Amino acid sequence: MEEKPLTLSQLIEYGEKSLIPQLEEKFVSKREFSEFKDKIYKDIDYLIEKVDKLVENNEIRNYQEDKEKEFFAILVKSLKDKNILSQEELEKIAKLNIF
Repeated sequence: MEEKPLTLSQLIEYGEKSLIPQLEEKFVSKREFSEFKDKIYKDIDYLIEKVDKLVENNEIRNYQEDKEKEFFAILVKSLKDKNILSQEELEKIAKLNIF
């Protein structure tokens, strides 16, 4: 059986039935894309805010820890110099690796 070539009207009809619905599934409208983009930007802004807070809290915690280490270093040195702590106590403190 020999196939006949499609006429222009048959080609248009075929395109409307098979190609256009498939393309519509693959593409989004400008409005849909804009909504998607806005959602992504909002999510990114939210994440940036969270990261900024975490970084700020981490910097504050590190600053406080450094000051505490400095304070305890002074305190232990003072206790050592005045022979208030025994050698055993000083060794226990050294094993804690605080400083």
